[in-house]
Amino acid sequence: MKHAKLILILLLTLLPLSVLAPDSLEKHDPFDLLHEMRQHLIRNDKAAYRENYIPFKRALAQLESSNDWTRFNVYGYIGKYQFGQDALEATGFGHVNFETFIQDPGTFSEREQEQAMDRLLKLNEQVLRTYIHRYVGHKVLDSITITRSGLLAAAHLAGPGNVKRFLESEGTFNPKDRMGTRLSDYLSGFASVN
Repeated sequence: MKHAKLILILLLTLLPLSVLAPDSLEKHDPFDLLHEMRQHLIRNDKAAYRENYIPFKRALAQLESSNDWTRFNVYGYIGKYQFGQDALEATGFGHVNFETFIQDPGTFSEREQEQAMDRLLKLNEQVLRTYIHRYVGHKVLDSITITRSGLLAAAHLAGPGNVKRFLESEGTFNPKDRMGTRLSDYLSGFASVN
């Protein structure tokens, strides 16, 4: 519904231009122009994410563990980014487990945690690629602008599957973690990190 409104607004904006300057728009289909604008927005969002990748990771680590690579919690999450066992498995660090880490955080060094986080972000970005292209720049819950960094932070909190469900439901499905942090909190809080 929101997409249809956006297209209608753009068409109503472009239609008077075609009457006033028929030669300038004669060769351009308004839908091509809309597609080009969308691609430009997505490229800019990706460039901003890449440019601010390190500050993005620092902000995420600060929120997850106060940037303490030796931290763990009672729910079984470990390290600077509070990895769960599923994330460890997905990133090639499945040999690391909660009990071993508590006894010796060196079994999953800070450097390894950075490697795992880089892999996890790439994996989540790949899983969410269609949603990134579809939703970046749109607003959800009337206040949250969707960005790549917001989506990836939310995926770290709740998993990419829950991010997809959140977007498909236009925010009505909004899970929270055991600490009470909602998916929308990360989506909003990290929207401007890039």
